Amino acid sequence: MMSTNNRTLSGSVAPIWHRLRKHVPVEIPGAVAVTLAGAVLATTVAPFRALDWSLWVIFGLLALSFTFVWGRAGIFSFGQTAFFGIGAYAYGVLGIDLFPQTGETTTALVAAVVIAAVVAATLGYFIFYGNVGDVYVSIITLAFTLVLLTFMSSTADPSYHIGQALLGGYNGIVGVPPLMLPGGGQMVSPNGLLFTCVAVAAFIGFGIHLLLRRPFGRILAGLRENELRTELLGYDVRRYKLVAFTIGGAIAGLAGGLFAAWGTSVNPNVFSLPQAALVPIWVLVGGRRSLLGAFVGVAIVQGVSDALGGGGGSATPIVLGTLLIAVVVLLPEGVLPTLSALARRFVPALGRASVAAGPAGRTGSPLGDSVIDDSVIDDTVIGGESRKATSITAVDVHKRFGGVAALAGASLEVAPNGVHCLIGPNGAGKSTFFNMLAGRYRPTSGTVLLGDEQITLRRPDERARRGIGIKLQVPSLYGELTAFENVWLAAYGAKRDIGEADVRARGALAWLHLSEKARQPAGELSHGERQWLEIGMVMASDPKVVLLDEPTAGMTREETMRVVELIHDLARTATVIVVEHDMEFVRQLGAPVTMFHEGRIFTSGSIEQLRADERVLDIYLGRGTSHAAH
Repeated sequence: MMSTNNRTLSGSVAPIWHRLRKHVPVEIPGAVAVTLAGAVLATTVAPFRALDWSLWVIFGLLALSFTFVWGRAGIFSFGQTAFFGIGAYAYGVLGIDLFPQTGETTTALVAAVVIAAVVAATLGYFIFYGNVGDVYVSIITLAFTLVLLTFMSSTADPSYHIGQALLGGYNGIVGVPPLMLPGGGQMVSPNGLLFTCVAVAAFIGFGIHLLLRRPFGRILAGLRENELRTELLGYDVRRYKLVAFTIGGAIAGLAGGLFAAWGTSVNPNVFSLPQAALVPIWVLVGGRRSLLGAFVGVAIVQGVSDALGGGGGSATPIVLGTLLIAVVVLLPEGVLPTLSALARRFVPALGRASVAAGPAGRTGSPLGDSVIDDSVIDDTVIGGESRKATSITAVDVHKRFGGVAALAGASLEVAPNGVHCLIGPNGAGKSTFFNMLAGRYRPTSGTVLLGDEQITLRRPDERARRGIGIKLQVPSLYGELTAFENVWLAAYGAKRDIGEADVRARGALAWLHLSEKARQPAGELSHGERQWLEIGMVMASDPKVVLLDEPTAGMTREETMRVVELIHDLARTATVIVVEHDMEFVRQLGAPVTMFHEGRIFTSGSIEQLRADERVLDIYLGRGTSHAAH
């Protein structure tokens, strides 16, 4: 009887567990548990310990801002320390000036967040809209931090003040009011500060988690994995980087404001190089992409530092350096992700690791419980409501790289629908011409038209939003994202609708016969499957014009024939331009061919006509090739 009851209870609990695991993100109970733990700690620990742990939580918020900016958006920035310091100084100045009038400092804390966010947005605008490279982002943000350190250190003269707040040079601002809540001007006690910091951290962490579960989060993942592909799918990567950078700056400013309230003073050391170096160390130790790992990394590093006598201990830099090296070598994902992986491996109840969250806030696989039927392909994916194909025209296009003329006056008009092939020897200019149509290169002179619209100076993402889909020679995918997520990003870039992106992504995978691998990371697919997946991404973006650069490179003969079928399907609703060297593949396409030579269009016609042309045989196909190709 007992065993029967146990089995019944187990049978009833299991479905509940699976439903909770599917629909309730782990961060929700985690955030609640952390907040409750903060409440318990606030009533049990000694005040001096509460102050220590409050500082750890504040540093954890700073680390969380870096996790979001670097681990999730792929922007390695030393600017988090700068925004932290700006938030601290903003709270100090406004706290001193406003507290006598308002009797509270929460206004100063909110202002610290806003000011840090505005500075981050301003700096980020010049960085990202100035198309600064990734390495230079790190250099510029570090230089910005050190400039603030130098400036704030030179403000000892009493003339440097804002209202009643003296900036104080090396000594900084003293007499900063602690955290005062509205309604009576009651100072928050050390234990109350710990609870406040924990509750704020849980709220911010949960908010970031929700944001990352929206399409914005998946776009950031794509941006982190492959910025070029994200741009070619129609996303303005500058804008997404700027938004992520600004959010990170706001969180760092919040941490800085809490730090100033914690210490009741702030000095230029908040901008110091050691502080800037500590932030990446915290994140690397805890886990670069783990939100909770930011706090775990701080606890480990600061715990070790405190045990060694604080930051001033002579052995501290050596031990911390050794710790960082050990983590990078032995636990490259960080402490928390490694422990999570071990837990999922050895504790069956935890199940397999979840696939990245769906765009609408669902957990588990974005495919849900549905099954994709390869025999049914939605008409909204291929044909049906797809955009009408349009022509694309290049008029007297020139392109010079320094003193080398890659294109010397190429003109070509490709009519709507159907397939058109570009061939030519290496260095003939066909790849440059292809990239000119895609927007990756701007012509030195000449005009590019999409239908009747001039797009000569349009960026790649702008061209993608106008209906140009691009497949590069080397598969350009999101290796760590699933096959479904790759295609979903392409579909969402075109439609900006979650439901329609889901439908189109499923249809594309069915069209490619990759439905069974929808949950598999794209980097684990075979070479041919990756080529097909990229073609599927182009198709899912509902293009008017499709540009394919050597789509059969590295494929077997059977895989090549499959690509022929895919291209013919694409040509039903789009204008398809193919750059290719495989003449047998070109023959199978049965499409008009244009040959490039020395940066100009040499001749055009069918593949049979070009094979019969003595000049083409001499320049490209070769005398011995014409018979072998037949």
